[in-house]
Amino acid sequence: MNAFPTRSEKSFLADAMLRYREYDIFLFIEDEKMRSVYKKIVDRLVMGKLKIGKVYSLHSKQNVLRLFDKWKEEEASFDKCFFIVDKDFDHFKDIITPNHSNLIELEKFTLENYLVTKEGALSLLKLKIFDKEDDELEALLDWEKWISHMYQSFKDLFIFYAIAFKYTLDKNTSINPGRYFEKGACEINHAEINKYIQNIKDICERENIDYEEEFLKINDFYNDVDGFNYSGLIKGKYLSFGLFKYLNMKIIHKRLDEELSYYTMADNINLEPLTFMKKKLLKESPQELVSLYLSK
Repeated sequence: MNAFPTRSEKSFLADAMLRYREYDIFLFIEDEKMRSVYKKIVDRLVMGKLKIGKVYSLHSKQNVLRLFDKWKEEEASFDKCFFIVDKDFDHFKDIITPNHSNLIELEKFTLENYLVTKEGALSLLKLKIFDKEDDELEALLDWEKWISHMYQSFKDLFIFYAIAFKYTLDKNTSINPGRYFEKGACEINHAEINKYIQNIKDICERENIDYEEEFLKINDFYNDVDGFNYSGLIKGKYLSFGLFKYLNMKIIHKRLDEELSYYTMADNINLEPLTFMKKKLLKESPQELVSLYLSK
């Protein structure tokens, strides 16, 4: 029998208050499937310095932000709550996430963008292939070729997704990524991508929206001095969907469990890209964080 009853989203704060003496932090996130993944990542980030309580899923960014506002108004003295939201495309509608020490906005599109890495992919191969050394697994994976192909294939689609989102023209990032892969294969269906892009172009022409100008603006937004920010533009769920198909059909030839795969990757990825999250969780200065990484 559970020690605590199942509660609605509106009661999550009250539920955390019941547990606050036992734990140091509580997490409020968007995706139900990512609860264990967030807990694993945060546990690695804080390195045993904080005892992690329950992770609450609110199913959308808007719900997380609404609960954050409620916490800030009613329970801000209870400083153990941290609210984590995806980056996504909100900034193209001038929707800015508030700057607050207990509110964490990812710097990449979604959490999956931090998981789909060479280290994460290799950790999945090691679960299924036992007769090869690390260098042999790297050769099988051929990571740079695969990820480059994914980035180039989805770049234009997501720029048009951003246009569709900005002007509320049509469905965009909520579309199931399976739509853009060949049936029963790991190859990308470029015809389906082009079909979506052409549809948005047609809508833009009817609405007198200059899609060419918008395309250039969005492309420039993600074109950083260190290279194009594909992880900011392309939703991680598309990358993870493609990775699982690639590993299943080209290398392992066995179906990977999605939730277990995410957890495995979370236990093996490089945490440096999540330094910003660690800083907020531990309330450490940037100088302290640099010292910690140098001391590893």
